[in-house]
Amino acid sequence: MTEENSNKQYNDDIKNRQKKSSFSKVIITFLLLLITTVLVIWYLSSGNSYYENGMKYTKEKKYTEALYEFQKVPPDDKDFNNAQSKINYINGLQNYESGNNQAAIVYLQKVRSDDEYFQASKLMIERINESNLTGNMQSQIDSLKGVKDTVIIQKQTTVYNGKAQETTDPQIQADIESSRKYVSELSSAISRFEGLYQSARTAPLNTKSDYSKSMESLDKESSNLKYSAGNKDEGVVELKRLTSQWMDKRISFIRQLISERSVSETNLSRPTKEEGDRLYSSVMSQMNKVKKRI
Repeated sequence: MTEENSNKQYNDDIKNRQKKSSFSKVIITFLLLLITTVLVIWYLSSGNSYYENGMKYTKEKKYTEALYEFQKVPPDDKDFNNAQSKINYINGLQNYESGNNQAAIVYLQKVRSDDEYFQASKLMIERINESNLTGNMQSQIDSLKGVKDTVIIQKQTTVYNGKAQETTDPQIQADIESSRKYVSELSSAISRFEGLYQSARTAPLNTKSDYSKSMESLDKESSNLKYSAGNKDEGVVELKRLTSQWMDKRISFIRQLISERSVSETNLSRPTKEEGDRLYSSVMSQMNKVKKRI
């Protein structure tokens, strides 16, 4: 073999080895990418879902975090209805622990019967009802204290506008019924509005505006409720005024969060929230006073 042929053979061998090496590198790179892709898919599929994260936080009693996770469950998810039930349970529990019994009942009644927290929700509702019953009985007992003689009165009387009125007067009776009807409708609106607010307060930023619109719509609905009594009860009028102020303050707080692009309260929005909380307490107090009088 000539030197020229020998060199040619040597160069060909080098080229072949280089081709094989390049091919091997391509194969190895492809296999690495394939393995990485499989591992990523496996990791994502084996990770906890929003609902599972929410359940984890609920069991740890980290309710703010739990609400945030449950609210991220999309409507087409198989656990969406379960997540909504958990949201109602947590909101009901928080209102129950805060003493907001009316709002608590609204939420707790929405907990699904197949929910693991259904019995706990039912127990809270029973306790609220028992508390209300006990309170009413004690109030009746207190009203009888100090009474020495019992007088039987044939005509039924009721306290209306701070004065005892005989309900045999058709106009007085009509005004009382009108007041009761209005208070009942307003009470329902208050409970629904507070429920929307509690959801809006902890909702992700991208859904707060939807809750805000719903709150504004319910505010308008409550403002349009007709109170048609001829002689309007002063306590009912005050309740209407307080409710309007409270709803406006709650809406302002959610709007502030949206404008600041914040999920939770900030130093700037905190005073608005606290004022809304104070007004809510005043609304509930006035509601209880009115219901005892009419």
